Amino acid sequence: MILKPLLPGLALLQAACGDVKNPNGMPDEPTSSAPPQVVTANAPKPDSAAAKTENPVMPADTAITGAWLLLDGALRSHDAQVLNQLVDPEYGLWILEQTGNVPLVTRVADSDQFRDQQHRPLFALDKKLMTCAAPQTVATLPAANCPGGKFAREGCFAGPATGFRALNFWAQASIKGGNRNQGQAAQGRTVRSVLQTSTGYQFHFAKSAGAGGRWRLIFIDLRGACPA
Repeated sequence: MILKPLLPGLALLQAACGDVKNPNGMPDEPTSSAPPQVVTANAPKPDSAAAKTENPVMPADTAITGAWLLLDGALRSHDAQVLNQLVDPEYGLWILEQTGNVPLVTRVADSDQFRDQQHRPLFALDKKLMTCAAPQTVATLPAANCPGGKFAREGCFAGPATGFRALNFWAQASIKGGNRNQGQAAQGRTVRSVLQTSTGYQFHFAKSAGAGGRWRLIFIDLRGACPA
């Protein structure tokens, strides 16, 4: 009469000590009544501008080469949608040309609508682009010997936009689609530049704000190696 009530208690004691096997022959995992601790990390601040404008299938490349490849491909395939996604929605795309001695600066809202001084579309650049799968990274972009316009090094180069940021052409410039303050703000944002020596054309990029910001096309300088 005394042993019967002790047997259930003995079985409970054995289970608490971990002697009970699960169907796979391994001891059951110890359990706890305490709620599990959840550790959360601070997520990086999203690029709000990118979230509004970028196609989610586009690569989030953090190197300038990725942005250049997108631009090169968009120009060659006449893909205005991809090119427009490379444009910073806040600063826009600015195209710099030369009319005699007067710089002409145009703020472009839609790359498909742009026409240069000869009424050619922006995508006519595909006929002048060098083959440039990956621009050679340099500490300083090569400079042309003027007035001949010959570069000491030939090719496609990526380097700091320091020289372009220092240019002051606004006092003499004719401006379309925007104003001087907007253009100077965009110029001051440029960080990296890609130069093609065959034409002297330069493509200037900036990184959009926020953690994980993407490279954006800010300026295209079509004045050539030795602008007047």
